[in-house]
Amino acid sequence: MQLGLDFDAPPKARRTAALRSFHARNENAEEALAGEARAERQDDWILRWFLDRPGERVTPSELWGRFAVCRAWPLTSVRRSLTTLTLAGRLRKHPEDRRPGPRGARECCWSLA
Repeated sequence: MQLGLDFDAPPKARRTAALRSFHARNENAEEALAGEARAERQDDWILRWFLDRPGERVTPSELWGRFAVCRAWPLTSVRRSLTTLTLAGRLRKHPEDRRPGPRGARECCWSLA
């Protein structure tokens, strides 16, 4: 216990207990769970895109520009999906393969794991 915080205490709110994500949002449990379901669908779409193109490496902004469905999502959602799929072992991040992004900053590439 530090600064009066008990990190071992169970969540007090039902919304907090139901979520897998640690991000605090100003929504009720049903809205938060619906948001997580949308994120999973985004992950599925992006994984299918990579499965159809084995061996291809793309940056988040390249993927966002090539994949019509992605353009309906914020670029940050594409980045979140890439990170989620990488942590799950489905995609591989290639920090040695960096390309200029839309604002000039270099972005890492991803491919199917």
